[in-house]
Amino acid sequence: MMEKARMKIEDAVTKWKRSNNGLIRIHIEGKESIQVNSFIQQRAASTIKLLLAIEAFRQIDEGILTLTSVIQRTEKNTVGGAGVLRALPRLTHIKVKELLTLMIIVSDNTATNELISLVGFEKINECAKNLGLKKTVLNRYMMDEIAVEKGVDNYTCASDVVKCLREIYEGNLLKKSSREKIMRMLEMQQFQHKLPARIGSAFQAANKTGELQGAEHDSAILMRGNETYYAVVLIDGLSDNEQGRRLIADIGYLLSSNI
Repeated sequence: MMEKARMKIEDAVTKWKRSNNGLIRIHIEGKESIQVNSFIQQRAASTIKLLLAIEAFRQIDEGILTLTSVIQRTEKNTVGGAGVLRALPRLTHIKVKELLTLMIIVSDNTATNELISLVGFEKINECAKNLGLKKTVLNRYMMDEIAVEKGVDNYTCASDVVKCLREIYEGNLLKKSSREKIMRMLEMQQFQHKLPARIGSAFQAANKTGELQGAEHDSAILMRGNETYYAVVLIDGLSDNEQGRRLIADIGYLLSSNI
């Protein structure tokens, strides 16, 4: 079953720790589970965008929002980091569907901030509670360095991210059509250099990454035939982000080649 994959992954993590610094949290679910410190809270980075997508689509399902609604962009929500909207200042109006798509497939921080303003911090965190997320909270906008300097950040844990993935793929909070829309966005993910990097052609991946200085994360739904696996690897405290990216890619390979 997954015992061989577990042993290979644990061995890879042990070897990695001999020459690298980093706090590693892993939660993988399939026919069995592999967990390493999976309930320990840490910085969420862009994995928090999964929760935002779920709450946005919940509001769409209830008629509070519509995918075709057009919003006017605001200067306060235009930020740096990942994404393309900041490079398109003349694009002053944009549909909710386009914001969601950009937030997922290129992790657009400006699109994310517009969605946070639209959906609301309170509703997003209420959604986290409804999903049974124990360590996940949205406290700030993307790229809010002033908030970070004050010790305000967004947090999650590997097990909570698995719950988000499971909700998207097979949950009951959202309508099936909404879950399928999020899945299509995740399948169009442009950042494939971590968990999906070396999984082989037998698997299809739908993933959402996250990164900050000193942190590298990835979360993926891995599908092979009628088999589905949920894989989340969160690494923080890195002195070299590249080493974190390599370990996550190794874990994706070891999982896919040993199940």
